[in-house]
Amino acid sequence: MVMKTEILYDSLLPLKVVTFDDIVQQALPIIEATPNRRYIYKKYVTRLVQTGKLHNIRKNLYLVLSPLEKPETYMPDKILIAAKIKKQYYLGYHTALEYYGCAQSLWNEAYVVVKPNSRFDIFHYKRYYFKPVFNDDITTEIQEKHYQRNTINVSSKERTLLDCLSKPQYVGGWEETIKSLEGLSQISIEKTLKLLHIYKDNTLTRKTGYVLELLRDRSPFYQHINDENLKQIQQLVTGLPRYLISKEKGRLNTKWNLYVPEDFEDRMRGI
Repeated sequence: MVMKTEILYDSLLPLKVVTFDDIVQQALPIIEATPNRRYIYKKYVTRLVQTGKLHNIRKNLYLVLSPLEKPETYMPDKILIAAKIKKQYYLGYHTALEYYGCAQSLWNEAYVVVKPNSRFDIFHYKRYYFKPVFNDDITTEIQEKHYQRNTINVSSKERTLLDCLSKPQYVGGWEETIKSLEGLSQISIEKTLKLLHIYKDNTLTRKTGYVLELLRDRSPFYQHINDENLKQIQQLVTGLPRYLISKEKGRLNTKWNLYVPEDFEDRMRGI
């Protein structure tokens, strides 16, 4: 007769990374009772940890290992870990670009966007570092995606675009940002415009118009953006000139009323 511990383990194994809440949820129908959480931890979690089938990543977060996998050598998926740190969150910036398969380079860091009152301390596991980014809005244009038999929250492509332009420091700087965005396909200009209307961020609006125009000339994924689309963004620009890069002087792009460093576009080409 198969022990309940083994049945629970078999239900957890496909998930690969689980929280204690996940374990409780999987355990309840197997146990066929309503034991408390402490009972589940002592009776099942402790046993699975002792037998090497669960490996503790941090408090209440576990790696589920197959019989052939050892914690010393197994390299987990950082996206699965990042998606389990907080209940209310989304994966954004460079991590979202990696999810969409267009990041210029792969990082050992994962960015988890949470509200300021839901902060967590930066931590590392194996070679990966998990870092919070704070934002009061973690619902607008955030999508649930199926990933490795799990459900994760990721910024939509349009939200990813604007997030990256707003805070390129979480993408690795402007060069990594532009080169990664070149490969971000199927951007909806309608959704992008809707977000710009919601944000009402004049500097971000200018950056978006300027960068979309730049990307249209550089990437086949942006050729659907036409002059009328850019004009709609341009009509949102008001006020005095702003800087593409804070306090970095350059040539004034009169269309977007934006100071752009003299060598910016050459640097983006890798020259």
